[in-house]
Amino acid sequence: MEPIGEVIVMVAPRSPTDAADRALLAATAAWALGLNPASVRVARRCPRCGSADHGVPYLAAVPGSAPHPAAHLSLSRAGGHVGVAVSFAGPVGVDIESVDAVARSPLADVALSPRERAADAADLAGIWCAKEAILKSTGDGLRVDPRDLTLAPATPAGFGPALASWPGAGVPLADILLARFDPGAGLRLLGRVAVLARPGTGAASQPTLRLLAAPDLRAWGGRSGRSSGR
Repeated sequence: MEPIGEVIVMVAPRSPTDAADRALLAATAAWALGLNPASVRVARRCPRCGSADHGVPYLAAVPGSAPHPAAHLSLSRAGGHVGVAVSFAGPVGVDIESVDAVARSPLADVALSPRERAADAADLAGIWCAKEAILKSTGDGLRVDPRDLTLAPATPAGFGPALASWPGAGVPLADILLARFDPGAGLRLLGRVAVLARPGTGAASQPTLRLLAAPDLRAWGGRSGRSSGR
């Protein structure tokens, strides 16, 4: 049975190909579900046009394999690393950002809402990272102008309200939850993960963030699943 309410995140060295990074995401989901990683793959589907060449990643069964429980997936790349997320709490968006790369980019003009600019926001990388994660979780991506979003005050730990305002949002703001995580010591990366909670539950659903410290799951062959790994 899938771990209801849990959001699993792992950061690993980036692969030379997109397919290998997607295989890592599939292996992470298989580990979380106790499945053989050879039985699942990660596909994409655009919620707008239906294309399989881009869009939100999802876990698909390999032909001939048994159906599997549902899981929500997300993937991000930065600074030679890849971040993957598997959510059983609702649609998920994960983002990792290089602090140095953001510092070299003129992102303030495209990332900060008028209220954030008036506050002279210092944490530009964190704001950009959070907004990317939020827009992935809702399925909007950068079709929505990040300047339309104003972040809520940061919560001390765990998941909390993500946004103070978003005019025209397609979902209740109370259902968008955000948490920060550390991608790893010395990596100069920031990490944020957002979850679109089940409608009406909002922060009351209390998702649990779990950071995997396991070795790179690309090497996992399904010999031991989640149930035996705890």
